[in-house]
Amino acid sequence: MTTLSTAPDRVSGGDVLVRVDVPADTALNEVRVFRNGTDVTGVVMPDAAHHALIGLVTGLTDGPNVLTAVTRGAKRSLNARVEIRNFPIYGPIFSGPHQVPWICETDTSGLGPSSDAHCTVAVRYDWFYRSTANTFKPLISLTPPFPADLAQTTTIDGRTVNYIVRVESGTIDQSIYRIAIIDDPTAPISNPWSAGGKKPGPGWNGKLSFPFGGGCGPAYRSGRNVVTSALSHDPLSLGFAVAFGTRNTLGNGCDDVVSAETLMMIKERFIEQYGIPKFTIGSGGSGGSIQQHLIAHNYPGLLDALTPGISYPDVASILPDVVDCKILDNYFDHIANPADWPGSRRAKVDGYAVNPATGHTVCQNGWGGFADGLMNPSTRFDAVVPVKVRYDPVNNPIGIRADFFDGLVNVFGIDKKTGFARQAYDNVGIQYGLKALNAGDISKTEFLDLNEKIGGLDVDGNPVSSRTEGNLEAIEIAYRTGRVVTSGQNLTLPIIDTRNYTDDIADIHTRIRTFMFLARLNKANGTTANEVNWLAARTGSALPNLARMALLAHNEWLEKILADTSDDSYAVKVIRNKPATLKDTCWEGDGTKHEEPFTLQGPSVCNGLFPIYATVRIAAGGPLEGDILKCRLSPIDFKSYAVDITPAEKSRLRSIFPQGVCDYSKRGVKQRPLAGTWLDFSQDDDHEDRD
Repeated sequence: MTTLSTAPDRVSGGDVLVRVDVPADTALNEVRVFRNGTDVTGVVMPDAAHHALIGLVTGLTDGPNVLTAVTRGAKRSLNARVEIRNFPIYGPIFSGPHQVPWICETDTSGLGPSSDAHCTVAVRYDWFYRSTANTFKPLISLTPPFPADLAQTTTIDGRTVNYIVRVESGTIDQSIYRIAIIDDPTAPISNPWSAGGKKPGPGWNGKLSFPFGGGCGPAYRSGRNVVTSALSHDPLSLGFAVAFGTRNTLGNGCDDVVSAETLMMIKERFIEQYGIPKFTIGSGGSGGSIQQHLIAHNYPGLLDALTPGISYPDVASILPDVVDCKILDNYFDHIANPADWPGSRRAKVDGYAVNPATGHTVCQNGWGGFADGLMNPSTRFDAVVPVKVRYDPVNNPIGIRADFFDGLVNVFGIDKKTGFARQAYDNVGIQYGLKALNAGDISKTEFLDLNEKIGGLDVDGNPVSSRTEGNLEAIEIAYRTGRVVTSGQNLTLPIIDTRNYTDDIADIHTRIRTFMFLARLNKANGTTANEVNWLAARTGSALPNLARMALLAHNEWLEKILADTSDDSYAVKVIRNKPATLKDTCWEGDGTKHEEPFTLQGPSVCNGLFPIYATVRIAAGGPLEGDILKCRLSPIDFKSYAVDITPAEKSRLRSIFPQGVCDYSKRGVKQRPLAGTWLDFSQDDDHEDRD
């Protein structure tokens, strides 16, 4: 007996799809199925092709349940048993305790007020059609005649159908979910696993597209969306179903564990109410790319392919150089003379490009403010979160905190010294502007003054004169639990990284981040052949539709992998079955296409068109991978500088760095391999691996 909709210890909502494989010498009608001792044989249907029974078993109680299958009468050739652990539809399952207070936004999402604190609402269905004017419109009547401007679409498997879409809406895991699928309103999908039910029709190609949203917010809210946000033309027109939840947008809560849990629970709902998808393709940019990377890394099997856009590897490892922007800006604007540090000179220190229109670098243009939100516990709350419950160091020191680490307190745990979540940010030993000094772009005096006065941040994200020491337990937890993407074993699946170039406007989504992820892939797997990289201009007259192209490419790639019946490893199959047409490519704004391997350095057409810059920590001598949260320190090697250091300057450097400077030839402090996958954060600080 096997559970098909989810793992047996991660069932939600009181129901589960099961299959009973029956021995060849036993007739299907001789088998009885029981739920906690109650006969539920009537809910299973024969699957003659596989000599099995399959059905949706309902009525599970919260907690342990037992399903059994036995043959009728005295003959006991079958005696199957599966232990089920059922959780409420509002969760949590493995993400740990939900945040409190919790603001439900079902009403502003068109679903009416919730009936309880878990955002529970009745499931509803809305119908839309694609018009011949290429817009979605509400379908008012569910019976013919349909509107005269109803368009048709041809799915990826060549079936032409009326382009009518049903959107299911409800709440799962305290998240507002949407499921969109092409359907027939005269005979809609209903109870597909029962004898009298209706399975999806030819408008569904049997596959699922799951988009993720960006941002990085503190949560304490469900997040909000609207029913039309599910009407994604590219996947729907090809026959894909589309599903997602509000907690799959990091801006609604920067917790990738909750996102993984929400994905799992929505997929369970989809399988039970529609069917088992042949494969699930992730997509989404910025914070959406982060979720894809982290979910594949830590909760493998939920996604079969990734389409990260304007990507980052994760949050925890980019946070250090992002937060560095805040203290750099504080130095340049308030400690040094700002006139001495125009954007063109700041760029030599922070590593980023300068926006020619504003004269600002990425640190000034975007990261400085974003960094404040990552570390400041009082900012970035959505307006729906009452001010009276928010942290204030004077007026409400026990209020809820909005910084990144407190948002992931189930992962990082509590620092007993502060009473707040453990924080991993560390800048001890960082030689800011090291490469600029060695290149002659800043003077020794400037280098010394910068590193002497840059300081760090206190527990509330305020600039202080001393460097910040990260909590060693937090740093170790970040690696051990997979908050830093480091292991390649779960990242061997197909990946198509897409990006529109924005370095030239000093946007935070810089091209170097793709190379950071590639460096980690290569470090872990010895190859990056399972990733294809596409880059296009930001503006132009003939920009390619990278999202649609990637969906089509993934479909071909995954079909080839599924057809490969060899005994080779999955990683080998992925690389072997990559379509020959899939190559690293960049496009100019007029559509001119250049196929060439993406490289960080060396002559390259794409690099000439779309230059690659650095980050604060790379400019300080750090590695491309960007996976060191706290560097190991070594005594200052004065021969390592490209400039002569006087005795007085040596003395000053020793005073600035009394413990030594970063030695990036060594592993980071507490840097260690991933402890395992499918970690369970409902166990206080144990992070139990239930697999």
